[in-house]
Amino acid sequence: MSGKSSASVAETPVDPAELRAYFRWSFKGEPFPCHMGKKEFVLRLKDLSRGGACGLVDEPFAVGDYFFIRLADNMVVEAEVRWVKRVMIGVKFNHLLTARFVVRLHEKAAEERAKRQRDDLNALLKGR
Repeated sequence: MSGKSSASVAETPVDPAELRAYFRWSFKGEPFPCHMGKKEFVLRLKDLSRGGACGLVDEPFAVGDYFFIRLADNMVVEAEVRWVKRVMIGVKFNHLLTARFVVRLHEKAAEERAKRQRDDLNALLKGR
C-alpha cells in the first residue's frame, strides 16, 4: 500500500465568465447618464472595473450594442454590451480606464451616497 490517499478531491468547475482580468469595485446603483445616438438613458452601476461594468437599465439592449457612458464631467467612454440578463447588462469599454480613475470614482460615489443618507436623515429629524 502506498502512502498516497486514494480519495480524490472534487474540483469545483469555474465559470469562465467569473474569471476577471481586473478588480471590480461594487457600486450601489449609482446613476450614470448614457446615450446611444440621440437616445438618452441612465445606467445604474452595480460594479465597475478598468475594462467594463455592469448595471441596471430601463431600455432593452442586445449583445453587440454600443453606447456612451458619462463617468465624470471630463470622462465619456464607449461601451459594448457583452451580455444581457433581463434588466441588467454587462459592458466592455473600448479603452481601459486607469486604476486611479476607477478608485477615485468609487470613493466619490461612496461620499455622495453618505451625504444623501445624512441629508435624508436630517430631513426626517426636522419633520418630527
